[in-house]
Amino acid sequence: MDKAENKAYHVKTDGFHGELFFPVEDKYSGKALICFGGSDGKFELTRMLASVFQSHGLTTLALAYVMEEGLPRQFSCIPIDFLETAAIRLHDMGYKKIGLWGISKGAELALTAASFLPGLVNAVVAVAPINTVCQGFTKEKGISIVSGSSWSFHGKEVAYTPYGMEKFPLGRVFWKSIQARELTMYDLYRPLVLNPNPAAVIQVEKITGPVLLISAKMDTMWPSELAAEQIINRLQNYSFPYFYQHLSYDYGGHLFVPMESHLTKFFKGDRWKNKENGRKARMDSLVKTLEFISRW
Repeated sequence: MDKAENKAYHVKTDGFHGELFFPVEDKYSGKALICFGGSDGKFELTRMLASVFQSHGLTTLALAYVMEEGLPRQFSCIPIDFLETAAIRLHDMGYKKIGLWGISKGAELALTAASFLPGLVNAVVAVAPINTVCQGFTKEKGISIVSGSSWSFHGKEVAYTPYGMEKFPLGRVFWKSIQARELTMYDLYRPLVLNPNPAAVIQVEKITGPVLLISAKMDTMWPSELAAEQIINRLQNYSFPYFYQHLSYDYGGHLFVPMESHLTKFFKGDRWKNKENGRKARMDSLVKTLEFISRW
């Protein structure tokens, strides 16, 4: 059987920017996954992720939320509405269960969006997550902090935890990254994870479906393992009625993607003596994710 033809969507005509990957054989009838990347803002990585899930028989929508035509150019008050529109479209197409898969900044979006869209979103996989909505920033001419939240919903800014500084600490990040021999912003985000604005903590207990958190102990970009533990504690405290799990891997870096990518080598968890163990960990996360999806 020939490979099914993908379908493209655009903000101007459809209300969101994405590409829908249809599997040749649908092994997860009635289910669809919306996946998106992190703060690199590159849609190509998201498309590669969608093709991985497609190859395993899952209908997957690669969604862009920044940097593409019709979308914001900076990570500031990005409308969650784009994702809402995409989920509604998939439901209208006959998919009864919609899941979200996001990594890093995309994990922040996945958890936040699911908490705002009960019933519309039915499961979340958050890779290298964080437990709070963060302040906005822009990557034009380097990195600069932007006043206000990273996200908005129906025209209203989502509460956020500020960085507590006016300018991005480029010098400090540069020096710490040289010492670590990889890009790290761990020290910048650790206070946000441990002492977030109470109003900005992601209300994961409002998610209407199972939650899978995936982190790597060697992730030094930001404290994703610590954040995942905070999220699990909140789910426990609220007696969350759905299945939830945190998979913490010994190897692998911040770009913990379930596929082969030359970009993973930029992190020590996937480099040198850790290369093979990092690859095995990331591939194991794919197996565990597909098992999780089969139980929606």
